[in-house]
Amino acid sequence: MSSTLGPAIDRLYEAFGRLPRPASVRYCECCFDDAEEKALLAPVPLRELSAGALHPYAMNVMMTVGAAADLRYFLPRLLEVNLAGGDGLVDPEWLLIAVRRAEWQAWPAAEREALRAFLRTLWSAVLAGHELDADAVLCGIGHVEDDLTPYLLEWQAALTSTPAAEALAELGRENGRLTNPFWEERPEQRAQVEAWLAGDALRRDVRDALYAAGPDDDLREALTELDLALS
Repeated sequence: MSSTLGPAIDRLYEAFGRLPRPASVRYCECCFDDAEEKALLAPVPLRELSAGALHPYAMNVMMTVGAAADLRYFLPRLLEVNLAGGDGLVDPEWLLIAVRRAEWQAWPAAEREALRAFLRTLWSAVLAGHELDADAVLCGIGHVEDDLTPYLLEWQAALTSTPAAEALAELGRENGRLTNPFWEERPEQRAQVEAWLAGDALRRDVRDALYAAGPDDDLREALTELDLALS
């Protein structure tokens, strides 16, 4: 786990820590069973709950398994294991879609603020080279946040960083179109990102970063590719 994510994870546990462990979890027997429920509800501290116990729940939460109340209880551990730790129980988009379906905007303020702080910190870590795919993470965030402006501006400001430039060059290979199917449920956010990719401000900042780039061949290559893709 990126060292920068530790405090954000701790804040999640603190904000959601008042919630009791669920006594049971509703589920469809086609996707979950008694043994998986027992493993999920094992009487251990949440921070010690294994990825294996979380996996069947994470795959189906807010679909055929679970409800908003139990998702709130498990969320700090789900985010820690799946996003901060990069264990990949489910796609980042899938987990954050579940958060949207759980109507997170109606949660207590401390929980909302801790979630948003985690997402901002996670995004900064991704731009600095955290192993998760930038498009997947941004798309997942786009299922939680209605306005992606702060995240896009941070990406634009980070183009002197090789990981950020390489991630944007990867996205630019699609000629400014977002092909990740998870965007389909969030057309306004998708349109916002595509407009940003087509905008003059991004194109200008890419060229400024390329002009100022030092001898880092990887950075120069990524910015050159990106400049061509956005032209």
